[in-house]
Amino acid sequence: MVSREKQRHVFLLIIITGTIALILLVRIIWLIFSPSVSPSSYQNPQVATRVVRGSLFDSKGRVLAVETPYYSCALLVREVENLFHTATLLGSILAIPPQTIMEESKQRSIYYLVKRKLSAEEYQKLVALTNEKQLKGVLLEKHYGRTYPHHYHGAQVIGFTNIENRGIEGLELACNDLLLPNPELGKTLSYGNNVYLTLDMDLQYLLDFQAVAIDAMHHPDNIVALIMEAKTGAILAATNFPWYDPNYYQASEPFQRQNKVITAMFEPGSVFKIFSLAAELAANQADFTEPFYCDGTYTFTTANGKPTTINCVSPHGQIDPTSMLKYSCNGAVAHWALQTDDALFRETLTKLGFNSKWETLMPGAISGKVPEISTWSNRTKATMAFGQEIGVTALQLVTAATALATGGNVMQPYILDTIKDKHDQVIHTTTPTIAQQQVFSPQVAHIVLQGMQEAVEVGGTAAKTAVPGVSIAAKTGTAQIVDPKTGSYNTQAFLASTLALFPSDDPTYIIYIGVSNPTGETIWGSNIAAPAIGSIIADMVRQGKLVSQKMEYITLDQPK
Repeated sequence: MVSREKQRHVFLLIIITGTIALILLVRIIWLIFSPSVSPSSYQNPQVATRVVRGSLFDSKGRVLAVETPYYSCALLVREVENLFHTATLLGSILAIPPQTIMEESKQRSIYYLVKRKLSAEEYQKLVALTNEKQLKGVLLEKHYGRTYPHHYHGAQVIGFTNIENRGIEGLELACNDLLLPNPELGKTLSYGNNVYLTLDMDLQYLLDFQAVAIDAMHHPDNIVALIMEAKTGAILAATNFPWYDPNYYQASEPFQRQNKVITAMFEPGSVFKIFSLAAELAANQADFTEPFYCDGTYTFTTANGKPTTINCVSPHGQIDPTSMLKYSCNGAVAHWALQTDDALFRETLTKLGFNSKWETLMPGAISGKVPEISTWSNRTKATMAFGQEIGVTALQLVTAATALATGGNVMQPYILDTIKDKHDQVIHTTTPTIAQQQVFSPQVAHIVLQGMQEAVEVGGTAAKTAVPGVSIAAKTGTAQIVDPKTGSYNTQAFLASTLALFPSDDPTYIIYIGVSNPTGETIWGSNIAAPAIGSIIADMVRQGKLVSQKMEYITLDQPK
C-alpha cells in the first residue's frame, strides 16, 4: 500500500505541474489576443539625389566652367517599329547618315546612343518630330554637363569633365572633390563649392592672341607662355599652343591637351643667364673687377688639360655683369661660372627651384633637372651657365624670377585663389607664401635687373620688348633643342624665348614666352618672343593695368 506521505507528494506535484501549465496557457492566450506591437523598423535617411557641380571663375568673377543641362538622343532598339523610317528622320536632323544609325543600332540589342549632346536647334526639331510622328523607341534624355564659355583660352589649365560630370583633366580633375562633393543628408538637391582662380582672362586673351600671331608667322611646333604676379607667385595667365576646345574635347588629340607649362622640360638657353649670374654674384668668388674681353670665342682649359672653346654669336668687346646680359655673352658668364665653387653655384640654382616640382593644383607637374656634380663633365658648369645641360619648365623659370622682384625671396606659385560655398561664403583663401627665403641679396637682384634693363635699350638683345613710358627688364634666349633619339643637339631646331619683368624699378608682372622650333624667316628669341611681350605690355597699358609715363602712347590710333 502507498503510504499517506507518498500520496501527498504526488498530489503536490500534480498541483505544481498544473499551475505551470495554466500560466503557460494564459501567456499563450495573451500573446495571441493582445494588441499587436509594431516591430522597430529602420528607414534610410533622405540623401540628395543630385549634386550641382560648382563653377570655376577667374579672379574677376568671370565664369570659366559652369554646369548646364543638355539632351541626348537614344533608341530603345526593341521598341522601334520601323528602323529605316526612324533612322531617316533622325539622320536628317542630326546630320548622321541613316545607314550608320541602322547598322550601329543593329549591333545593340537594347539601347543605342545616337548622339550624346544635342544642340538647342536639334533638340527642338526632335521634340517637334517625336510629337508629330509619335515615333516609338526614340528617347530624348536630359543630362547635366559642363560648358566652357571661353573655349580655347586656358583650356589645358581648366581641363574638362566626363559624361558623369566628373573631372578628368586639369583643374576640373584637381578640384573635383571641392566642385562635386558627396550628396548632403536631408536634402533633395545639394551644391558643390565654387572655385575662384588667380587667372585674369584679360591677360589670358592677350597672351593667347600673341600665340596665334606667332604661330601664323613662324609655324613652330608648340608655344608655352606664362604671366605671373611678380611679388606673390599668383599665376595670371597660362598658354599652351596648339590648344583645344574643352566643350568638344572628344575631337582633340592628347598632345593638344597637355599643359606644357608644367609638364614639358627643356634646355632654356640664354634666358637662364640671369639666374647663372645671380648664382655667381651670390657666391662672391668670381673676379668681376678683372676685365673680360669677348672676341667672339672663349677658350678655357679643363681639368684634364684639354682646351674647350665656347662661341658667342659675335664679338662683344669688354664685358661686365650688366653688359653680359645686354649682349648675351656666353664667354663671360661661363668664365665667371668657372671661377665659382661647384657646390655654391648648384646650391643657388636648386634654391631657385630648378630641381623642384612646384605644387599648384595643376596636375602633371614635373621637377626640373640640375645635374648632380658627380655627373658633370669638364664643361658642364660652363655650358649650364648659358642654359645648356640643364632641364627646366616654364613654371620654374617664371617662379625663379620672383626672387628678382622680391629682393631674393622665391615665392610659392599658386593658381587657386578662393573657395566659396553655395551661400557665397568664403571657406578658403590662398595667402602668398615665400617658398625659399633670401636665395641671394637685394643687391644681387638689383644688378641682374639692371643688366636686363640694359638689354631692352637700343643695341640690347631684348630691344623689341621696349614700350614707351614703361621700364622693362628682359632677357632673350635662342637655344638648340636636343634630339631625344640621338641625345645630341639638332642644328636645325631651336627654342626662341624671352623672359621679362616690369615695371623694372618695382616689378609687378613677369612674362615668359617660349617658342619651340620656329620655321619662319627667323629663329631668334629677340625677333619672335621679345616683340610679342612688347605687344602684350603695350596692351596692358591700354587696359589700364600699367601706367605709361608717355601718355600719348595709349591713344587708340597709336600703332603697335
